[in-house]
Amino acid sequence: MELRTALRDDPGEVGRARHLVHRSLDRWGVPVDDAVAELLVSELVTNALRYGLQPMRLIARRAEHGVRIEVHDARPGEPPRLRRANPDSLNGRGMVLVDALAARWGWSEFGGSKQVWFELDTLDAAGTPESPAA
Repeated sequence: MELRTALRDDPGEVGRARHLVHRSLDRWGVPVDDAVAELLVSELVTNALRYGLQPMRLIARRAEHGVRIEVHDARPGEPPRLRRANPDSLNGRGMVLVDALAARWGWSEFGGSKQVWFELDTLDAAGTPESPAA
């Protein structure tokens, strides 16, 4: 199961990406924290729109232990950074949220483009993430 969609250079794409991921998770029946998935999708798409280049795309897929969500853009060589934002700043916290809430995250370059991704583990009956066995 997989979702693939192009992202336009438009701030409205952040909401559309959240909606598409929410619908896909519901349809797939993946027991992950939907609110966290939507928040982290918002952060990655916002970063791509702010710092990346077209073409951009969103990919979400079932993973062995949950879900993997990727945002691709055509600006290689610009890795995401964990920054310490000024308390008065309205931005600069996105990747800190991804780092804190995702089970795993990372980025890679290939073919003149970059992808930033995160994974969320499935939740058990108590709503606790089920980490994969080491």
